[in-house]
Amino acid sequence: MLDLHRGRVLLEVARLGSMSAAARALSYTQPAVSHHIARLEAEAGTPLVIRHGRGVRLTEAGRILAEHMADVLARTADVQERIAAIAGLRAGRVRVAVFPTAAAALLPDALAGLRDRAPDVAVTLVEAEPPGALAMLRAGEVDLAVVFAYPHDPPGADARFREIELCVDPVHVAVGAGHRAAGAASVRLAELAGETWASGCERCRGHLLHACAQAGFTPDIAFATDDHVAVQRLVARGLAVTALPGLAFALHHEPDVAVVPAPELGTRRVAAVVPAGPRPPAVAALLDGLAAASR
Repeated sequence: MLDLHRGRVLLEVARLGSMSAAARALSYTQPAVSHHIARLEAEAGTPLVIRHGRGVRLTEAGRILAEHMADVLARTADVQERIAAIAGLRAGRVRVAVFPTAAAALLPDALAGLRDRAPDVAVTLVEAEPPGALAMLRAGEVDLAVVFAYPHDPPGADARFREIELCVDPVHVAVGAGHRAAGAASVRLAELAGETWASGCERCRGHLLHACAQAGFTPDIAFATDDHVAVQRLVARGLAVTALPGLAFALHHEPDVAVVPAPELGTRRVAAVVPAGPRPPAVAALLDGLAAASR
Protein backbone atom coordinates (compact mmCIF):
# COMPACT_ATOMS: atom_id res chain seq x y z
CA MET A 1 0.00 0.00 0.00
CA LEU A 2 1.60 3.26 -1.15
CA ASP A 3 1.46 6.15 1.30
CA LEU A 4 -0.39 9.21 -0.05
CA HIS A 5 1.53 11.61 2.15
CA ARG A 6 4.83 10.35 0.73
CA GLY A 7 3.26 10.62 -2.70
CA ARG A 8 2.83 14.36 -2.07
CA VAL A 9 6.53 14.58 -1.17
CA LEU A 10 7.44 12.80 -4.43
CA LEU A 11 5.32 15.27 -6.42
CA GLU A 12 7.13 18.22 -4.83
CA VAL A 13 10.52 16.66 -5.56
CA ALA A 14 9.46 16.08 -9.16
CA ARG A 15 8.08 19.61 -9.50
CA LEU A 16 11.11 21.38 -8.02
CA GLY A 17 13.87 18.99 -9.10
CA SER A 18 15.67 18.85 -5.77
CA MET A 19 15.31 17.45 -2.28
CA SER A 20 16.28 20.73 -0.62
CA ALA A 21 13.78 22.78 -2.64
CA ALA A 22 11.03 20.27 -1.85
CA ALA A 23 11.97 20.44 1.84
CA ARG A 24 11.64 24.22 1.84
CA ALA A 25 8.29 24.10 0.04
CA LEU A 26 6.93 21.54 2.50
CA SER A 27 8.54 23.12 5.59
CA TYR A 28 10.49 19.89 6.18
CA THR A 29 14.16 19.24 6.71
CA GLN A 30 16.06 17.76 3.77
CA PRO A 31 16.77 14.52 5.70
CA ALA A 32 13.02 14.16 6.31
CA VAL A 33 12.30 14.47 2.57
CA SER A 34 15.05 11.96 1.78
CA HIS A 35 13.60 9.60 4.38
CA HIS A 36 10.09 9.83 2.84
CA ILE A 37 11.45 9.14 -0.65
CA ALA A 38 13.48 6.17 0.63
CA ARG A 39 10.39 4.73 2.34
CA LEU A 40 8.32 5.24 -0.80
CA GLU A 41 10.97 3.44 -2.87
CA ALA A 42 10.86 0.57 -0.38
CA GLU A 43 7.06 0.43 -0.72
CA ALA A 44 7.29 0.54 -4.52
CA GLY A 45 10.14 -1.97 -4.62
CA THR A 46 12.18 0.05 -7.14
CA PRO A 47 14.19 3.32 -7.31
CA LEU A 48 12.05 6.38 -7.96
CA VAL A 49 14.67 9.17 -8.16
CA ILE A 50 18.21 9.48 -9.52
CA ARG A 51 20.54 12.05 -8.03
CA HIS A 52 22.52 14.12 -10.49
CA GLY A 53 24.60 17.19 -9.73
CA ARG A 54 22.81 19.21 -7.07
CA GLY A 55 19.39 17.92 -7.94
CA VAL A 56 17.35 14.81 -8.72
CA ARG A 57 15.22 13.51 -11.55
CA LEU A 58 12.58 10.80 -11.59
CA THR A 59 13.19 7.32 -12.91
CA GLU A 60 10.64 5.87 -15.34
CA ALA A 61 8.94 4.18 -12.38
CA GLY A 62 9.06 7.47 -10.45
CA ARG A 63 7.46 9.34 -13.33
CA ILE A 64 4.63 6.81 -13.65
CA LEU A 65 4.06 6.82 -9.88
CA ALA A 66 4.08 10.64 -9.77
CA GLU A 67 1.47 10.84 -12.55
CA HIS A 68 -0.80 8.39 -10.78
CA MET A 69 -0.24 10.01 -7.39
CA ALA A 70 -1.27 13.36 -8.88
CA ASP A 71 -4.50 11.78 -10.14
CA VAL A 72 -5.17 9.99 -6.83
CA LEU A 73 -4.53 13.10 -4.77
CA ALA A 74 -6.81 15.17 -7.02
CA ARG A 75 -9.56 12.59 -6.61
CA THR A 76 -8.96 12.47 -2.87
CA ALA A 77 -9.29 16.23 -2.63
CA ASP A 78 -12.54 16.06 -4.61
CA VAL A 79 -13.90 13.33 -2.32
CA GLN A 80 -12.90 15.34 0.75
CA GLU A 81 -14.68 18.41 -0.60
CA ARG A 82 -17.81 16.42 -1.40
CA ILE A 83 -17.83 14.85 2.06
CA ALA A 84 -17.28 18.27 3.63
CA ALA A 85 -20.21 19.60 1.59
CA ILE A 86 -22.45 16.81 2.89
CA ALA A 87 -21.23 17.30 6.46
CA GLY A 88 -21.87 21.04 6.15
CA LEU A 89 -25.33 20.46 4.58
CA ARG A 90 -24.14 22.09 1.33
CA ALA A 91 -24.99 18.83 -0.47
CA GLY A 92 -26.42 15.38 0.19
CA ARG A 93 -29.76 13.67 -0.18
CA VAL A 94 -32.46 12.06 1.91
CA ARG A 95 -34.84 9.40 0.63
CA VAL A 96 -38.05 9.20 2.67
CA ALA A 97 -40.92 6.70 2.78
CA VAL A 98 -43.95 8.04 4.64
CA PHE A 99 -47.58 7.05 5.17
CA PRO A 100 -50.14 9.32 3.45
CA THR A 101 -51.48 11.27 6.43
CA ALA A 102 -48.00 12.15 7.67
CA ALA A 103 -46.97 13.00 4.11
CA ALA A 104 -49.57 15.76 4.22
CA ALA A 105 -49.60 16.68 7.92
CA LEU A 106 -45.91 16.54 8.94
CA LEU A 107 -43.60 16.36 5.95
CA PRO A 108 -44.32 19.70 4.21
CA ASP A 109 -43.34 21.75 7.28
CA ALA A 110 -40.33 19.51 7.91
CA LEU A 111 -39.16 19.88 4.30
CA ALA A 112 -39.68 23.63 4.36
CA GLY A 113 -37.49 23.83 7.47
CA LEU A 114 -34.83 21.66 5.82
CA ARG A 115 -34.87 23.84 2.70
CA ASP A 116 -34.32 26.97 4.81
CA ARG A 117 -31.48 25.30 6.67
CA ALA A 118 -29.89 23.38 3.80
CA PRO A 119 -31.26 24.43 0.39
CA ASP A 120 -28.85 22.21 -1.55
CA VAL A 121 -29.92 18.95 0.09
CA ALA A 122 -32.06 16.87 -2.29
CA VAL A 123 -35.09 14.99 -0.93
CA THR A 124 -37.07 12.24 -2.64
CA LEU A 125 -40.40 11.04 -1.27
CA VAL A 126 -42.21 7.72 -1.61
CA GLU A 127 -45.68 7.31 -0.13
CA ALA A 128 -46.10 3.94 1.58
CA GLU A 129 -48.00 2.39 4.45
CA PRO A 130 -45.77 1.34 7.40
CA PRO A 131 -45.06 -2.28 6.32
CA GLY A 132 -43.97 -1.13 2.86
CA ALA A 133 -41.95 1.80 4.23
CA LEU A 134 -40.08 -0.48 6.64
CA ALA A 135 -39.41 -3.00 3.88
CA MET A 136 -37.86 -0.24 1.74
CA LEU A 137 -35.75 0.90 4.70
CA ARG A 138 -34.47 -2.64 5.30
CA ALA A 139 -33.64 -2.98 1.60
CA GLY A 140 -31.65 0.27 1.66
CA GLU A 141 -34.03 1.95 -0.79
CA VAL A 142 -34.78 4.83 1.62
CA ASP A 143 -32.85 6.53 4.42
CA LEU A 144 -35.81 7.25 6.70
CA ALA A 145 -39.30 5.81 7.18
CA VAL A 146 -42.19 7.60 8.88
CA VAL A 147 -44.56 4.98 10.27
CA PHE A 148 -47.30 4.45 12.82
CA ALA A 149 -48.28 1.57 15.06
CA TYR A 150 -51.15 0.74 17.38
CA PRO A 151 -50.48 -0.78 20.80
CA HIS A 152 -51.71 -4.22 19.72
CA ASP A 153 -49.63 -4.32 16.50
CA PRO A 154 -46.88 -6.96 16.43
CA PRO A 155 -43.57 -5.51 17.65
CA GLY A 156 -41.27 -4.47 14.84
CA ALA A 157 -38.07 -4.42 16.91
CA ASP A 158 -34.89 -4.74 14.86
CA ALA A 159 -31.48 -3.98 16.33
CA ARG A 160 -30.33 -2.56 12.98
CA PHE A 161 -32.75 0.38 13.27
CA ARG A 162 -33.78 3.07 15.71
CA GLU A 163 -37.24 4.56 16.29
CA ILE A 164 -37.64 8.23 17.15
CA GLU A 165 -41.13 8.98 18.44
CA LEU A 166 -42.69 12.00 16.74
CA CYS A 167 -46.12 12.13 18.38
CA VAL A 168 -48.93 10.15 19.96
CA ASP A 169 -51.99 10.47 17.73
CA PRO A 170 -55.41 9.89 19.38
CA VAL A 171 -58.13 8.07 17.43
CA HIS A 172 -61.64 9.52 17.47
CA VAL A 173 -65.09 8.55 16.30
CA ALA A 174 -66.69 10.76 13.65
CA VAL A 175 -70.44 10.90 13.09
CA GLY A 176 -72.76 13.08 11.07
CA ALA A 177 -73.87 16.37 12.62
CA GLY A 178 -77.40 14.99 13.06
CA HIS A 179 -76.28 11.75 14.71
CA ARG A 180 -77.45 11.07 18.26
CA ALA A 181 -73.81 10.95 19.46
CA ALA A 182 -72.88 14.32 17.92
CA GLY A 183 -71.92 16.75 20.65
CA ALA A 184 -71.44 14.06 23.29
CA ALA A 185 -68.47 14.40 25.63
CA SER A 186 -67.47 10.85 24.63
CA VAL A 187 -68.98 7.72 23.17
CA ARG A 188 -68.62 4.02 23.90
CA LEU A 189 -68.11 1.78 20.90
CA ALA A 190 -70.93 -0.55 21.97
CA GLU A 191 -73.34 2.34 21.42
CA LEU A 192 -72.41 2.21 17.72
CA ALA A 193 -72.71 -1.56 17.28
CA GLY A 194 -75.61 -1.31 14.84
CA GLU A 195 -74.06 1.40 12.64
CA THR A 196 -72.69 1.16 9.14
CA TRP A 197 -68.97 1.94 9.22
CA ALA A 198 -66.41 3.45 6.88
CA SER A 199 -62.76 2.62 7.52
CA GLY A 200 -59.31 3.67 6.34
CA CYS A 201 -56.13 1.78 5.48
CA GLU A 202 -55.67 -1.91 6.24
CA ARG A 203 -53.82 -1.28 9.52
CA CYS A 204 -56.48 1.22 10.67
CA ARG A 205 -59.21 -1.25 9.76
CA GLY A 206 -57.40 -3.84 11.85
CA HIS A 207 -57.35 -1.44 14.78
CA LEU A 208 -61.08 -0.72 14.40
CA LEU A 209 -61.87 -4.44 14.28
CA HIS A 210 -59.69 -5.06 17.34
CA ALA A 211 -61.29 -2.26 19.37
CA CYS A 212 -64.82 -3.28 18.42
CA ALA A 213 -64.07 -6.93 19.25
CA GLN A 214 -62.96 -5.77 22.69
CA ALA A 215 -66.28 -3.94 22.96
CA GLY A 216 -68.19 -7.13 22.08
CA PHE A 217 -69.22 -6.72 18.43
CA THR A 218 -68.00 -6.84 14.83
CA PRO A 219 -68.52 -3.58 12.95
CA ASP A 220 -70.41 -3.60 9.66
CA ILE A 221 -67.72 -2.05 7.41
CA ALA A 222 -69.45 -1.14 4.16
CA PHE A 223 -66.90 1.40 2.91
CA ALA A 224 -63.12 1.00 2.87
CA THR A 225 -60.87 3.69 1.45
CA ASP A 226 -57.47 5.17 2.33
CA ASP A 227 -58.81 8.65 1.47
CA HIS A 228 -59.76 10.25 4.78
CA VAL A 229 -61.56 13.10 3.00
CA ALA A 230 -63.78 10.59 1.20
CA VAL A 231 -64.46 8.84 4.51
CA GLN A 232 -65.50 12.12 6.12
CA ARG A 233 -67.79 12.98 3.21
CA LEU A 234 -69.54 9.63 3.61
CA VAL A 235 -70.01 10.43 7.29
CA ALA A 236 -71.25 13.96 6.55
CA ARG A 237 -73.95 12.53 4.27
CA GLY A 238 -75.15 10.21 7.03
CA LEU A 239 -74.01 7.10 5.17
CA ALA A 240 -71.62 5.82 7.84
CA VAL A 241 -69.73 6.49 11.04
CA THR A 242 -65.98 6.12 11.23
CA ALA A 243 -62.86 6.15 13.39
CA LEU A 244 -60.01 8.40 12.28
CA PRO A 245 -56.75 9.59 13.89
CA GLY A 246 -56.33 13.18 14.97
CA LEU A 247 -53.82 13.94 12.19
CA ALA A 248 -56.54 13.30 9.62
CA PHE A 249 -58.84 15.86 11.22
CA ALA A 250 -55.96 18.33 11.50
CA LEU A 251 -55.63 18.13 7.71
CA HIS A 252 -59.33 18.27 6.87
CA HIS A 253 -62.51 18.55 8.91
CA GLU A 254 -65.56 18.12 6.72
CA PRO A 255 -68.54 20.35 7.55
CA ASP A 256 -71.40 18.45 9.16
CA VAL A 257 -68.98 15.93 10.74
CA ALA A 258 -68.85 15.78 14.53
CA VAL A 259 -65.68 14.43 16.13
CA VAL A 260 -66.39 12.56 19.36
CA PRO A 261 -63.74 11.20 21.77
CA ALA A 262 -63.87 7.41 22.13
CA PRO A 263 -61.42 6.27 24.83
CA GLU A 264 -61.65 2.62 23.71
CA LEU A 265 -60.02 3.55 20.39
CA GLY A 266 -56.88 4.70 22.19
CA THR A 267 -53.95 6.16 20.26
CA ARG A 268 -51.41 5.30 17.65
CA ARG A 269 -47.69 6.06 17.90
CA VAL A 270 -46.12 7.97 15.01
CA ALA A 271 -42.36 7.52 14.66
CA ALA A 272 -39.44 8.02 12.32
CA VAL A 273 -37.25 4.95 11.78
CA VAL A 274 -33.60 5.23 10.69
CA PRO A 275 -30.64 2.85 10.59
CA ALA A 276 -28.81 2.49 13.90
CA GLY A 277 -25.47 4.26 14.28
CA PRO A 278 -24.27 7.71 13.24
CA ARG A 279 -26.79 9.63 11.14
CA PRO A 280 -25.81 11.50 7.98
CA PRO A 281 -26.20 15.26 8.56
CA ALA A 282 -29.06 15.62 6.07
CA VAL A 283 -31.01 12.78 7.74
CA ALA A 284 -30.40 14.31 11.18
CA ALA A 285 -31.58 17.70 9.91
CA LEU A 286 -34.79 16.22 8.49
CA LEU A 287 -35.43 14.40 11.77
CA ASP A 288 -35.16 17.74 13.55
CA GLY A 289 -37.71 19.15 11.10
CA LEU A 290 -40.10 16.26 11.62
CA ALA A 291 -39.86 16.63 15.39
CA ALA A 292 -40.63 20.35 15.11
CA ALA A 293 -43.57 19.72 12.77
CA SER A 294 -44.94 17.11 15.15
CA ARG A 295 -44.87 19.53 18.05
